[in-house]
Amino acid sequence: MKKKNAGKKNFKPEVYNLIILDRSGSMQSISNQAVAGVNETIGTIRAAGRSTGSAQRFTLTSFCSCCIRDHYVDVPIEEVAPFRNEDFNPCCCTPLYDAIGRCCTALRNRIYGRKDVAVSVTIITDGFENDSKEWNQKSVRTLIEGLKADGWLFAYIGANQDTAAVSYDLSISNHICFDATPSGTASMFSRQNRARTRWTQRIMSCCSASDMACCNEDYFDED
Repeated sequence: MKKKNAGKKNFKPEVYNLIILDRSGSMQSISNQAVAGVNETIGTIRAAGRSTGSAQRFTLTSFCSCCIRDHYVDVPIEEVAPFRNEDFNPCCCTPLYDAIGRCCTALRNRIYGRKDVAVSVTIITDGFENDSKEWNQKSVRTLIEGLKADGWLFAYIGANQDTAAVSYDLSISNHICFDATPSGTASMFSRQNRARTRWTQRIMSCCSASDMACCNEDYFDED
C-alpha cells in the first residue's frame, strides 16, 4: 500500500500546450501585441515547467483563409525560439472551425493512447468564424466534447463577439473576452498566463490522470 501511494505522489504528466491564434486581417492592428503575448506565454510555460519539474511541449498554429500554419509542433519548451513579427502577417478571413478541427485532431493523433499527458488548448480570435470549408460548429463541438471527456482543457478568448455564446456553441466553459486594442491584448495575455500558471500547479498536485479533469473548471477564476 505504501508503494502505491508513493507512486501516485510521483505522477507528473507531460504537458502539451496548444495555442490556436487568429491571423485574419482584423488582427493587423494588434499584431505586435499578439507576437509579444505569445512570447510571454512561452516564458510562462518555461517558468511553470521549471517550478513544477514538469516536461512541457509547445504548439502554436495561426490561421487565416490563406493557410493554417504550424509555427511550432510539440517542441520542448526549452527549445522554443522566440516568435517573430515577420512570422505573423494578418490577412483575409477567419476559418475558425477548420483551425480548431485540424489542430485538435492532429494533436489527438500524436498522443493517442497515452495516459501520462495533460493537454491545454487556448483559442484566441478577434472575430467570428466566416470561412471554414471542412468543419462546422456541430462537428467541432462533438470533437471538443470527446476531448474534454479525455481530460483536455479548453479556453476560448475572443473579441468583437458574444464570447459566452460562441463558447457555449462549442461546448467550452472557460472563456473571456478582450478589447482588440494594444492595451487590451496585452492585458488579455497577462490574464491567460496567470491562469496557465495556476492550472499547471494544480495538475501537478494530482495523484493520477483521472484526477486532472477537476482542474479544468474555473480556469480564469482568480479568486
